Amino acid sequence: MRFYTVHVPAGEGGSDGAQLGRAVLVREGFNWLAFFFAPFWALAEGLWLAAVPLIAALAAIIAVPEVLGLGPVWPALLGLGYGVLAGMSGNDLRRAALAARGYRLVEVVAAPGRAQALIRYAEAAAFAPTATPRATPAAAGTRAPGALDLGPSPGFWS
Repeated sequence: MRFYTVHVPAGEGGSDGAQLGRAVLVREGFNWLAFFFAPFWALAEGLWLAAVPLIAALAAIIAVPEVLGLGPVWPALLGLGYGVLAGMSGNDLRRAALAARGYRLVEVVAAPGRAQALIRYAEAAAFAPTATPRATPAAAGTRAPGALDLGPSPGFWS
């Protein structure tokens, strides 16, 4: 099961369907495209400010070992570390860019895929009260109206 964060444009009026159509889902975890193609991935996602340091770091990884006369192992090791760092922070960079563009985080959804996550969010949003904020559960093991059912409550296992 994967976790997705759901982001919608802040201050957006209109119907729930229109807001659902503009929802952006970002998966939690490692981003393999950012691992293999970090600068190109950043440019394709519209992360212009993140692409500049990624390109500069990649240039330094290639140039510095050559200038210092280090063996061919160093660029490979540095490149692997660069890829791991880019892959681990790729989705967080997307979330930060969405926040800068005026999107707000509204929900975290667990689902096997992106389409199922959107369906789960739509179902939860349809049952959520619109006029009043979500109430906190009164007793352990109960859920607020409209909350996603992600499995048994912790009290179930004790």
